[in-house]
Amino acid sequence: MGAPSGLPVPRYAPPMPTPPPASAPPPGGPDLPIDALRETILDHFARGPVVLSAPTGSGKSTRVPGWLGAAGPVVVVEPRRVAAQSLAARVAELTGATLGQEVGYVVRDAHRATEKTRVCFVTPGIALRWQAEGRLDGLHALVLDEFHERGMDLDLLLALAQARGRPRLLVMSATLDGDRIAAHLGGVHLAGEGRLHPVDIRHLPGGAALPDGRGLEGRVVAALRACRELPGDVLVFLPGKGEIRAVEAALASARPLGDTPTELIPLHGGLSLAQQRRVFTPGPARRVVLATNVAETSLTIPRIGVVVDAGLVRRTRYRGGRGFLTLLPVAQDAADQRAGRAGRLGPGVALRLWDRAAPLDPATPPELAREDLTPLVLAAAACGAPALDLPFLDPPQPYAVAAAREQLAALGALAPAPAGQAPGLSERGRRLFGLPLDAHLGRLLVEAEQRGTLDLCLPLCAGLSTSRPLFARRGRAPEAIDEADDSLGAAGCDAVALIRALRHGQPQRDGLDPKALDEARAALRRFARVFGRDPATLDRRPQVDRRALADTVLAAWPRAAHIKRQRKRAVAWANGGTELGLGRGSFVQEDDHEAILVLEDRAFSPRPRADQILITAAMPVPLAWLVAAGRGREQLAEVLLKRGQLTSRIDTVYAGRVIARREAPPTGALLREAVVRLVLQGRLFRGVADRLARRLERRALQARLADTAPPVSDPAEFLAARLALLGLEAPDELALLEDEDLLPDAIPEWERAQLDRDFPPQLDIGDARYRIAYHPQKRLAVLHQEGGARKTAPPLRLLPALVGWRIDWELKNRVRRLRG
Repeated sequence: MGAPSGLPVPRYAPPMPTPPPASAPPPGGPDLPIDALRETILDHFARGPVVLSAPTGSGKSTRVPGWLGAAGPVVVVEPRRVAAQSLAARVAELTGATLGQEVGYVVRDAHRATEKTRVCFVTPGIALRWQAEGRLDGLHALVLDEFHERGMDLDLLLALAQARGRPRLLVMSATLDGDRIAAHLGGVHLAGEGRLHPVDIRHLPGGAALPDGRGLEGRVVAALRACRELPGDVLVFLPGKGEIRAVEAALASARPLGDTPTELIPLHGGLSLAQQRRVFTPGPARRVVLATNVAETSLTIPRIGVVVDAGLVRRTRYRGGRGFLTLLPVAQDAADQRAGRAGRLGPGVALRLWDRAAPLDPATPPELAREDLTPLVLAAAACGAPALDLPFLDPPQPYAVAAAREQLAALGALAPAPAGQAPGLSERGRRLFGLPLDAHLGRLLVEAEQRGTLDLCLPLCAGLSTSRPLFARRGRAPEAIDEADDSLGAAGCDAVALIRALRHGQPQRDGLDPKALDEARAALRRFARVFGRDPATLDRRPQVDRRALADTVLAAWPRAAHIKRQRKRAVAWANGGTELGLGRGSFVQEDDHEAILVLEDRAFSPRPRADQILITAAMPVPLAWLVAAGRGREQLAEVLLKRGQLTSRIDTVYAGRVIARREAPPTGALLREAVVRLVLQGRLFRGVADRLARRLERRALQARLADTAPPVSDPAEFLAARLALLGLEAPDELALLEDEDLLPDAIPEWERAQLDRDFPPQLDIGDARYRIAYHPQKRLAVLHQEGGARKTAPPLRLLPALVGWRIDWELKNRVRRLRG
């Protein structure tokens, strides 16, 4: 099978299995604890799935793939790019192989592998694309490493492998419930030993009862001062690249380790392989490694004797149906895993920057239980399992699957399916799955391709896809929108600023982060290649067609439209769901605009579990553009009869606010609503309203007495349905209607006579007239006095017979029981 549409395919396909040598030599390198299990692992693997749990430092990630690769091609799935690349390099080094030949890796934007590669490390996204293409068939082994992280891609790969009966499956982790997983797979759980040395865990909260991002740089500096006399290099766990940069700057100026020669080394997934490899080659200086959670597992960093843990992780949370990436405290299992890094090579110390009594969650929940399932449902459908009826270790919640399908349907990614069957992927869905970016941005690019606005949306999506802020310094532009000024922020629009930054931005001149700009331009080249465009030929003019861009965004992301709401002294932006605030870094002058398109938002956590959702990139637009794009719902504000002609004032309402008003003759549903109002007000088809109410009331009484389903009894509801049935669409069609067209069929004469005799609709006693309302469920009749001078109750002898019924008399909202 070919690759998904538009996906650059690395030149690697797993080779066909070949018989193993009679006695396969063990990989080179120093003895490791896992070596004792070599023959046991291979023996059980020959008979079925194996689940291998062994502590960090046991050597499982570097040894086991080589053992399996001696008998045939192996694909090892690593949750992180840095681990896939570093482990491939380490295995090649230990086995004396050439990286990119016998041992290799394939990750996004980088691959070193050939058709002859025997052991290939890949990320889960690559593995799923190969699964969809059938390129995992014929493997000797599929290895899912670090499975305890429970990413949804790993869970899906496990379920797909089990559903297709692949026996050549090995699941590895330092910390997992091996017995449970082995029982689920029908395999065996093997447990190995490690060389974990004792770790002294200390707490330095610095005022933070729970892990907290506030004042983090100062607390890390204080923790490092406490490390001066402790041996070994220091590994600092931080939640993201932004925090790494901030702490790096603080340490460079504070010099917390004194005069000791110190080297600061960042470690995260956005670095090149050469930059990542720095952590494996220590020099003479004491090192402080500032790492994201990529260093929790897989990688053994030399000389680490101290771990400083901020206790934070960036994870998606949901509020009001929206998902936001935000800072949260780590779970206890992750904190223990981080602390263990200090004991890989000898006794160590872990400094936790929160209180010892902090109530951390015991375990990190699977992504299936806490993330939007749209990528999962998309990938499953691409792999031939659109119904998601797979043997998941922890099945996803049905409501979350339904929400994901609804989102994919809105993106146009699902094809119609027969009743009772799950929808598969449409051509657009296959394109979205093949794109090397998330479905949200992919939807915009697919829409842009259809509208001829790729030259605008390619750089915009590249700018939005960066893992760090593109603008190193950014403030609100004082100018009004001025397309003639080609400085990045002069247009007062983040979309224009991003596009201009990608087209001709310069870091020094324009205040851009050089690394983020390089990352964005690399993404732009990748996206352009996917759509068959030469990046060199993309439009590089400073002027941006804002209307064409806005129309494309509105078509791709209908919910991006937000309107202003004044909240006391603050401004909020609403689309009918969660209201958002505009971040200070935006170029948009919110006082000057009534509507914006939200391009990017995220949650900021001033306190753990207390998020503020802010817009980080927006595009101001006139309200008229929203109306022209079909945003909002039209509703009748006022119905008018001018010189016998029907017209109306029509409001367009979006997020509870009127964004446009026009006067015009109503048509369609609005016309029918207008006619209902006029008829019930007695301004059109005079007298019909009273006749309609009486006839509906009598028909409802007849049905209830006969114990049959009552017909529609509400006059407005009946009229709306009758006008729709008559097909009323235009005002000039009113001349074709007669009074009787607006009334329900009359009760046949002989039935009506009996009903009137047994249940008279009215009562006239000379000095008073009454309308009688019947309530069969309560066996109650109420006399409503409608005329006459009588001020007292009617005589009992004149009341209808109504055996077994209670009769009440109502006058000026006072009710008196007469009988029953």
